[in-house]
Amino acid sequence: MWPPDADPDPEPAGGAQPSPAAAGLRALLPARAFLCSRKGRLLLAESGLSFITFVSYLASLETTFFTAPLLEFLLALFFLFADAMQLNDKWQGLCWPMMDFLRCVTAALIYFAISITTVTKYSDGASKAAGVFGFFATIVFAIDFYLIFNDVAKFLKQGDSTDETQAGTRCSLPKWPEEEGDKAVEEDSDCDSD
Repeated sequence: MWPPDADPDPEPAGGAQPSPAAAGLRALLPARAFLCSRKGRLLLAESGLSFITFVSYLASLETTFFTAPLLEFLLALFFLFADAMQLNDKWQGLCWPMMDFLRCVTAALIYFAISITTVTKYSDGASKAAGVFGFFATIVFAIDFYLIFNDVAKFLKQGDSTDETQAGTRCSLPKWPEEEGDKAVEEDSDCDSD
């Protein structure tokens, strides 16, 4: 979408240096490299669609559903800045992928339910627009939780293979031919089983 900057701090036109306040505010913005990543684009789309859905619900005749898009907008912004500022590396005690996965699953389900209700029950234009944008948000959140699930599954699969190789090096199992089977390896090994 946006190519990353070749020079992150280009000199402004006219040779004027930016003010320290502008430089401080720029530190709060996510890096362009993160915004160009897959996760950055998904979080931007989630927050944008949630905000548009929130405004549409506020403009509609029935405003009972406006809290869900507002909460999802705030949560998407939080995760956008948490990922951009790499808070997941700083706060190791939290399970960030699981929190993000649960946020996306619940958002997709809630958006789907309120969008169906809004489109079928209310006839004003703002309600219909909120329902349509809610369906788009459902799709974006569903894509996000699908990708998170695949990433976690790959990570866990790698963890299982490294555990097996570490167990093999701890026990120093002899290498047996595959046709003899795994029972021969288990019976003849000198390892203590847990």
